[in-house]
Amino acid sequence: MGSVVRSEDVAPQPWAAGRSTIRELARGDDGAWRIGLAEVTADGPVPTSAGTLRVLTVVDGPVLDLEVDDEAHVVEPQRPFALPGDAAAVASVPEGAVRALDVVVDPTLVRPFVTVLELGRSSALPLAADQAAYVVSGTRDAIATGTLVIGPGEVTGRCTVAVVTLERIG
Repeated sequence: MGSVVRSEDVAPQPWAAGRSTIRELARGDDGAWRIGLAEVTADGPVPTSAGTLRVLTVVDGPVLDLEVDDEAHVVEPQRPFALPGDAAAVASVPEGAVRALDVVVDPTLVRPFVTVLELGRSSALPLAADQAAYVVSGTRDAIATGTLVIGPGEVTGRCTVAVVTLERIG
């Protein structure tokens, strides 16, 4: 099945100037990438990280409003949104708190891709060594909602997953 990380088993850390939290679910051995689950409960700045690329995907809750370098964006549930890690970004939660999968990479070493898929009850989704799947929702045979499965492995059963592919460059 690959290694499994249940988000509820990871202690939350302050994120966005302490107004929200993040749970780091996985990190590359070389520090080239990390996958976290941000719980955005109040309006505030998104942490910056020079020289990185961030992909945010709302996995629980309504929309996340982002102002990135003075440009407004609405991040809808299950629709990945990429932004430079050093961009001046402010998040707001006008319709209530959200949880967002937060993938941060060094873009000189890794290209991140996030795809949200719905699997049927008899489905099996194989994961390569450079992939992970966060279970957004699941029933029956699926691993519990809020779980990150790190490849190689597979996710089976009826569920919705956010598949993260971390393609190495060069």
